[in-house]
Amino acid sequence: MGKRSYRRRRLRAWIGYFLFFLLGSLLTFGGYTYLTRGKPSLTETFSQKVFIADQTIQSQLYELGLSKKEILLQKSVSKREGDFIWEQSLLKIRIPSSLPFSLVEKSFNRSLSHLGKPFSIQSSRPSESLQVEVKVMGRTTHQITFLYAKPPEAKAGLQPKMAIVIDDLGGEGSVSHELLQENLPVTFSILPFSPKGKVLALEAHQKGREVILHLPMEPHGYPEIKPGKGALLYKMSEEELFRQLSKDIEAVPYIQGVSNHMGSQLMEDPEKIRIILSEVKRRRLFFLDSRTTPQTVGLETARSLGLKAGERDIFLDNSTEGKDVKWQLEQLIQISLSTGKAIGIGHPHPSTIQSLKEMIPRIREKGIQIVSLSDIMQ
Repeated sequence: MGKRSYRRRRLRAWIGYFLFFLLGSLLTFGGYTYLTRGKPSLTETFSQKVFIADQTIQSQLYELGLSKKEILLQKSVSKREGDFIWEQSLLKIRIPSSLPFSLVEKSFNRSLSHLGKPFSIQSSRPSESLQVEVKVMGRTTHQITFLYAKPPEAKAGLQPKMAIVIDDLGGEGSVSHELLQENLPVTFSILPFSPKGKVLALEAHQKGREVILHLPMEPHGYPEIKPGKGALLYKMSEEELFRQLSKDIEAVPYIQGVSNHMGSQLMEDPEKIRIILSEVKRRRLFFLDSRTTPQTVGLETARSLGLKAGERDIFLDNSTEGKDVKWQLEQLIQISLSTGKAIGIGHPHPSTIQSLKEMIPRIREKGIQIVSLSDIMQ
């Protein structure tokens, strides 16, 4: 009886070990299968990388101020490498003579190099064009050709000019104080109803600095993205737009002009912008289009009204790293030398102000005159 009991206990133990082993094996196999199935295929990984390249290219075109209407050709062709098939994008883009090929080339090299090893870029300059080739995981996915709308004209005998605007002022104190104390030759762009806006406008005016109203307008993504107090909204009637615009203009004394703060939604609507800019003209102000959307109709509408206007060439501090701000200022220098004038927009970041202080002597050494914004409005 004792031996039988012992054998039964051993049998139950072995059955337990076997079941435990079987369960562990099933869990291991299931986990391996799950991980294997969850791992993206080469095609999925490649597609994800191509999407990133697409977004980066679109972002660069936006930063350079190029809209869809400048795209002369956009198509895709199928490419094959063994069993691997992908689509290659072909783009031909017209750029204004004010935009040097060197700036386009540097911008694309800089943005793509930040993406890392799976991405590479090559550029060349055949006769009167710039060709940019983007590769993802060693395969060419984008071929972009840039052409001038017409050959750039030399500005002989004219001293090139540059205007630097600092946006979003009035809500802080230290950077504005530094701008005034250092006597930096910038245009003060002040938000309406900001805590220190009126005082700052007065101090800037007393020190001979030009002041403009930085007018809040509805952006895409509103109301999650808020343009701030005093914003002109897409749903407003003509009367409501006039009434709010009047309040905004009166909120900032001594202004010579108006620029848009945000406004990617509103700046795309010709009817709304005509209403707004008609009042800006009536008040004998000028308008600066900040180009917060590639589809802006700001400058076009201003020209049709006979309103003095201009548009920014470069945002100086999308990256607030000092070296990046200086690099943007170098591009602004090239635009000014190439076309005779350039407009840069920065923001009240300490790195922006420090970079300006360091770069202003270099700008002047290049023979460029730093002027008030109104001096280069047309």
